[in-house]
Amino acid sequence: MPFGRAISMVLLIARHNLSQQVAADLYGLSQPTVSRIWRYLLALIGQVTAMDRQHLAQALQAGVVLIDGTPIPTGNRAGTGTTNFNGKHRKQALNIQVAARLNGALVAVSVPVRGSRHDSRALEEVGWAAQITAARAGNELLAVFADTAYVKHTKLTPRPKKKDVPRTAADKEWNRKIASMRAPVERTVAHLKQWKILSTGYRGRLTELPSVIHMVTNLEFYRQTT
Repeated sequence: MPFGRAISMVLLIARHNLSQQVAADLYGLSQPTVSRIWRYLLALIGQVTAMDRQHLAQALQAGVVLIDGTPIPTGNRAGTGTTNFNGKHRKQALNIQVAARLNGALVAVSVPVRGSRHDSRALEEVGWAAQITAARAGNELLAVFADTAYVKHTKLTPRPKKKDVPRTAADKEWNRKIASMRAPVERTVAHLKQWKILSTGYRGRLTELPSVIHMVTNLEFYRQTT
């Protein structure tokens, strides 16, 4: 199979979350051959596009970062059970953290953690909480905007409603401003999940999912720089 055609097949699988058997039928190959090509080129594409990769530490130096967590559905797997069950979304998934700039440009995507993890705990497990703390110590003007799941790590979150107590006008105005500031990271997550392999149910080996996320993240950075 020509190298360029093999690359296009791998990207098609990732973009539309095609099963390997469907890809085999489209390209006139056997499913085992598609599987071998997929595993070989998955890491290669991630490495080649890594030159355009940015990191959270670079964005923290700029002063303003937007953070949000999102699940990567994995389908129901007997081997993982409640370990990866995301109670909020009511499905098995792995959790990733996404960082963006005010203009919606992707900054960083974390390694995945188990889907049962709360976003605040996930931020700590992937090492981002420590990076934010270290950056804040050297830059008092650093602003990290997030939703209420991250109140432990930043004060720039919406103010939760207290039971049986109406929201004040000041709280409503504050929440509107925070929501407006956080909107770009929601769009960033939406762009990332246009790669259907991250949004419609990953069906491959869970051990390969970090490599898939790495490849898709690097391709998104590559898209932003071209």
